Amino acid sequence: MKLYYSPLSVYSAKSRIAMFEKAIAHETRLVNWTPGTGWIKPEELPRLNPKAQIPVLVDGDAVVPDSTVILEYLDERFPKPALFPSGAVERARCRVLEDLGDTLIAPNLGVLVREVLLKPDASTRDRDAVAQTKAELARQYQRLDRELGRLEYLCGEFSVADISCFSPINIASLMEGAPSPEFSNVVSWFSRMSKRPSVARYLAEFSEATAPLRASTPAASAHG
Repeated sequence: MKLYYSPLSVYSAKSRIAMFEKAIAHETRLVNWTPGTGWIKPEELPRLNPKAQIPVLVDGDAVVPDSTVILEYLDERFPKPALFPSGAVERARCRVLEDLGDTLIAPNLGVLVREVLLKPDASTRDRDAVAQTKAELARQYQRLDRELGRLEYLCGEFSVADISCFSPINIASLMEGAPSPEFSNVVSWFSRMSKRPSVARYLAEFSEATAPLRASTPAASAHG
């Protein structure tokens, strides 16, 4: 089993964490990114995924693109430990929260990369764009704070919803987009997630991959 992956990719991080959580033996084909080149994609990627995007999972004859589809595939292929709740209503809520991470939190990263990560001099940034992005992130953090309530994880037990929301929040935190203390449930959940063994293994890879960026960018250096 092979995963086309980068620790810097918000979506492929989902697959890596899930595979660590399920202790699935696999190899990786690392896809690199630099500020100067963007994604350096292997020649075979468009054949595996017409969108030429990562992640892509290759499992024998099965070629599975898209992080959401990969997580569903892995949960069916390796049912234990489950990454979805058991009831229909609970599974639907879990998918909605997974989608929140993918479509309402993650898209904000583009502005933060362009205006914060790649512009160390704050005076050169589009301040309105950054402010709007941080406001949108705050709206989503407020929603997650309500969803969490007193729960340890978004669906009670650790699930794809936690993985999908953690990944973009982790990257946003590298670029001045971390949840503020007012969202105490989210802050506590993020800390709890960071200490979970499967997530901690991914974060070790993320830290290594971002070391050059943190060394050269003040905003990234503030990431804890």
